[in-house]
Amino acid sequence: MANKVFSERIKILRKNSGMTMDVLAKQLDVTKSRINMWENNGTVPRDEMLLKISNLFNVSVDYLLGNDNMQGLIPQKKEIQILQRGLENLNKDDLDKAKSVLSVVFGDIFAEEEEHGNL
Repeated sequence: MANKVFSERIKILRKNSGMTMDVLAKQLDVTKSRINMWENNGTVPRDEMLLKISNLFNVSVDYLLGNDNMQGLIPQKKEIQILQRGLENLNKDDLDKAKSVLSVVFGDIFAEEEEHGNL
């Protein structure tokens, strides 16, 4: 089944990274024709390859498939990934508590975000 969003996003990610289809194919250990199928036919690769693409471009699989309108960037630092996963598992009340604690401890960092209504 074709996925137009995947087709568009893989092409944009490749071009924004300055890669040709050949270079991407080598990075992912697939043929150039496979990249062409993804970009022009919207053919979606198997799960293992989606994860490989996700890691290569540092985006989420949900972003690649169109389930997430944001780029779904994955933090580069392992510590931030661990914190993010932990925070995503909190319920609303615990998340509010975590936000309060972080705001107290790192107030200067979060003050600007609160001013702009991002927190």
